Amino acid sequence: MSENGYNTKKGKTDMNRIFEYIFNGIPYMLCSVPFIVIIRVITFLIRKKKPQNWFHEVGLLLFVMFCVGVASQTFIPKIEYGNTTNFIINQNVFGEINLIPGKIFSDTYHEWILNHDSMYLIINFIGNICLFLPIGFFISLLWENESMKKTVLISFIMTLSIELLQLPQARGTDIDDLWINVLGAALGYFIYKILSKSSFVRTFFCKFKK
Repeated sequence: MSENGYNTKKGKTDMNRIFEYIFNGIPYMLCSVPFIVIIRVITFLIRKKKPQNWFHEVGLLLFVMFCVGVASQTFIPKIEYGNTTNFIINQNVFGEINLIPGKIFSDTYHEWILNHDSMYLIINFIGNICLFLPIGFFISLLWENESMKKTVLISFIMTLSIELLQLPQARGTDIDDLWINVLGAALGYFIYKILSKSSFVRTFFCKFKK
């Protein structure tokens, strides 16, 4: 097989893995909708208030759905169904742990440059940035007084929680994920700010504020 044929086939494989992560998260996101709605209804009943901003409620629903999708692909144990047994895999087994900051650069060089495997770069670096980019955007969109400091703090707490919850599941815990995910959230914050420079877009975004 020619080199070009190999690269084309490998590129399709890389894309298939990306779509696999996305499609695997969709069922979790859809299943979360009734629970989110019920929780919000109970919240309003307890407070004896009615929703004042339906734009905010829809945005909050999408935000929580996205968070559930992220959780499903990061720390929620995967359930597999068989003909005779149903079980949870990756349970109570510690995976690889990296506590060396910056190791992702040497690993990326080794996999991408030396082994000609772009999947590590796409999933571990670009993927982790894109994963938290919507987090920074939603935080800025849904709440007043958004700030870089708040976005960074919330995203750091979220990614730290994910890394700790991954420890007993053999999914791998990497200290580099902390700053990469925070970087993604920060980029989401800047995208919100850039889009908000348009008066039309800013007026639309304000409808989602609480």
